[in-house]
Amino acid sequence: MIRIASNMHISNVWLLDTGRERILIDTGYTLERPLLQKTLWRWGIRAKGDLAAVILTHRHSDHAANAAWLRATFDAPIVCHEDDARVLMGAAPAPKLCGVAHQHLHERLLSMIEDRLPARCQVDEALQEGRWRKNFKVFHVAGHTEGSILILHEPSATLFSGDAILAGLAPFRFIEKIALAVPGFSLDVEAVRQRTRAALAEVGEVHALCAGHGPLVDQQAAAKIMKLRGYP
Repeated sequence: MIRIASNMHISNVWLLDTGRERILIDTGYTLERPLLQKTLWRWGIRAKGDLAAVILTHRHSDHAANAAWLRATFDAPIVCHEDDARVLMGAAPAPKLCGVAHQHLHERLLSMIEDRLPARCQVDEALQEGRWRKNFKVFHVAGHTEGSILILHEPSATLFSGDAILAGLAPFRFIEKIALAVPGFSLDVEAVRQRTRAALAEVGEVHALCAGHGPLVDQQAAAKIMKLRGYP
């Protein structure tokens, strides 16, 4: 069962409930922690051990800023790609987003915040491309960040895409507009787009797309993914 934190405004936080365990994908921005806490309580996540893991699609603060809090509060291991893990743990510097071309003033302002207040947390498991556990497949699509990934939950054919694929733009969470990564927040937008298209060719049929921004895409998701492979 896939659930979205419907009262989150900046970026999506997804709960994958398999019936045996519950895994959170991304964590939202610091300012939305009270909303995240309220949503988790409603979902029955209230004590240590209630979360089997927290997977980060990438290290940007609107997706990873609450990771350290979730780890401390619920004793949930933090999982992400090894290239982003080095930055999150402070072992490697994060390239400045203010050096990226921005089309709008708000993009530059948000990039300044990201540069000055990057997410930091302990990472318990560093991923590489390939299989994770029994039912997950990880695709490394570097370019949005060094370690940005797509995560496929194979039993449900659900693809978690972070910002490599967007289903809409914040704060317009209910307006579907599917697109590949945008230039304003990507270190190398052409690289992440190319790698994402290549990954989609291997993914197979997708029944649901859970992106970092925008609504849940669970109607004609496979056809929309097919169209996205030719996105300019």
